[in-house]
This record gives sequence, C-alpha cells and structure tokens, in this order.
Amino acid sequence: ITTALDQLVQHFGLGDYHQGLVKQVKDAFADPSHTLAAQLLPHIKDKSLASFALDKALAYHDYDWTAHYALKGYEEMELSTQMLLFDAIQKGIHFEILDEQDQFLKLWHKDHVEYVKNGNMTSKDNYVVPLAMANKTVTKKILADAGFPVPAGDEFTSLEQGLAYYPLIKNKQIVVKPKSTNFGLGISIFQEPASLENYQKALEIAFAEDTAVLVEEFIPGTEYRFFILDGHCEAVLLRVAANVVGDGKHTIRELVAQKNANPLRGHDHRSPLEIIALGDIEQLMLAQQGYTPDDVLPDGKKVNLRRNSNISTGGDSIDVTETMDSSYQELAAAMATSMGAWACGVDLIIPDETQIAIKENPHCTCIELNFNPSMYMHTYCAEGPGQAITPKILDKLFPELVALKHQN
Repeated sequence: ITTALDQLVQHFGLGDYHQGLVKQVKDAFADPSHTLAAQLLPHIKDKSLASFALDKALAYHDYDWTAHYALKGYEEMELSTQMLLFDAIQKGIHFEILDEQDQFLKLWHKDHVEYVKNGNMTSKDNYVVPLAMANKTVTKKILADAGFPVPAGDEFTSLEQGLAYYPLIKNKQIVVKPKSTNFGLGISIFQEPASLENYQKALEIAFAEDTAVLVEEFIPGTEYRFFILDGHCEAVLLRVAANVVGDGKHTIRELVAQKNANPLRGHDHRSPLEIIALGDIEQLMLAQQGYTPDDVLPDGKKVNLRRNSNISTGGDSIDVTETMDSSYQELAAAMATSMGAWACGVDLIIPDETQIAIKENPHCTCIELNFNPSMYMHTYCAEGPGQAITPKILDKLFPELVALKHQN
C-alpha cells in the first residue's frame, strides 16, 4: 500500500503536505503507537472519551475567542470577506473561494449566482465606476460637475513639476497625496505652511505610491466616512488618526509598541484595527510637532502620528451613525449616486456637524470616494455600537431569500 502511495505522489509531483501524509501512514504501519486509536487510548476513562472531548471543546472555544471577529479557517482572507462568508453561511448561501489571494468569491442559491470581490465589489457596479473612483482627479471633476464641493488643487506627474508649484502654496495649508491609491498610503497633510524641504519629502513619499500626485488645499474640520449602499447611507464613522498619549515615562516608540499590543490590531486588513507604524510619514509628522520617536512624552500629552485618519494606517474607529444628522447622510448618498456607485465610501470634511447640509449650502467638502471601502471598521469599532453591513450586501444580492424569510 505504501509503495503505491509513494508512486502516486511521485507520478503527480505532489508536494511536502502529501508526502507528509504518506510518511504518517508508513510510521503507523511500522509502530502502531502512531495510529489515531493508539493516541486516543490514554484518554479513555470509564470506557468513554467524553472528558477528552469536553477538554478539546473548551480549548477550541478559548481559541475561537482569541480573535472573535475572525472566521476560523479563513483568517488569511481580508476581514470584510470573512464577515461576508460568515453571513452567507448563516443565510444558507453556498460559496466557493475562486481566488483566496484576490478575495474573489462565487456565491449561489439554487441557480442564482453572484461573484463578489473584496466583500462589496459586485455586478451591481458598472465596470467603469470603480475605475473612476480610483482616479481622484476624475472623481473630483465628476463631483464638481454635479455641483458638489471638492478641494481646489492641481496634479503633477514629476517631482520637478511639483516643486515648481511650491511658490503658489508655500504660505497655505495643503494635502499631498497619490492620485490613484487607497488606504491612506502616501498622504501628507500640512496644517501649517510646509517648508520646501518637508514639501519635497511629502512629494517623494507620494510619488513612491503612484506616478501622479495631487496637491490640494487643506480643508479644516472633522473627517467622517459614510458607507453608501444602493443609494442609502448605512453607516457613518469618525476615524481618529493614529496617535499616542504620553505618560511621562515612555518614549513615543515604546508607547506605539504598547498600543500595538492590543489584540484588535493586526496587519493587512485581517483585524479590526491596524498596527501603527513609525515610518517616514509618521516621523515627518512627529518632526512637525517637535518630536522624534525616542523622545519621552509628558504625561497626558497627545501627539498624532498621521494627519490622515485611515484605519489602515493605525487610526481608531468611532461609530457615529446614530448621531450624525440625516442631511449629511443624504448628501453623501447623493454624491455616490452621482458617480453611479452602488457600494462606496464617501469621505466628508465637516467643520460643524450641527449645521444642516443641503446641496446648495452643504457645510462640508468631499475629499474622496472609495470604491473598496472596508466594512469591518464599521462593525468592529473602537467605540460605538457598530453597524452590520455584510448582511445587507447579501440581502440585496439575493432578494429572494429576504422574500422567503418574510413568507416564513
């Protein structure tokens, strides 16, 4: 038997995993103590494995709650995709992972098939819409043509062009960001006029992420993320930029390490919060506040490590859906509709949220639309109740299941 298995592995060129399985079979033939039955034998008490099974069940229960937000067995997938899969299972929707690395799923119920990428990219969006939203220049022009407020600025395709623009903005508050990237990568924000040296550094950081860079006016106010689905606002999030608060004892580097020890923080969108980095952008931000990573912060002193508040760059998430005025939710939904977007994130800067927003007097500025908005940050929040979005995605993809549920 083992010879036949060896030949099978060799014939199909199978790897280490299958070779290891054959080795286990060989070891069990050579020494019966390696068999599954022999391994279970010491755990039998009073002719029963009940005690052993209970111990295992408790261990698995503890393991499951080490990261309660994760779908066990699928932790390598992006967290929003894990959440969608969990809800698909609850609703009785069949699924197949077509490409784990690309987060590409096939979902089906009876003969109804839907393909989903990244948890919320579906056939409901026209192909050109995500392409338009990925291009910040195109997005701004479409929104401006529709009468919505966007920040003024210009686009550059070389460092030399960007540097030549400096005399026009040297006394202004500005934002420097890549043209077509997401997750807050490569963004530098100057709430005070930037020196030529810092401005050049910001351009270099942005050009490292894209071949084109935008330099825009900085809009004062508070940034909120609105999650829009099918013309309706489903969630609103206040994202607080990555930061640490001093205790008079530890350096900024040590405070970052302490905050990163939070089990909710991880890497690559597999956790509700992201690990805080101390890279070029963070150190540039610290320098603007007069600090280095190895300085000890005074007790109670808060410093921001980023000006952009993306969760993907270490920010904190606060759910404000229930307190945000509906006029802003409706305005954000109208912006998404003007782009033709079915599911998207709308980032608004709002100076005073007590003001009522209308299109003619919006009291806000749209700084970005996101074609691939993370859903997990609306559900598993650092503060606030959180909003479940993935079930609503599935209800709209498979309305027949909603109708069936109401019938029952």
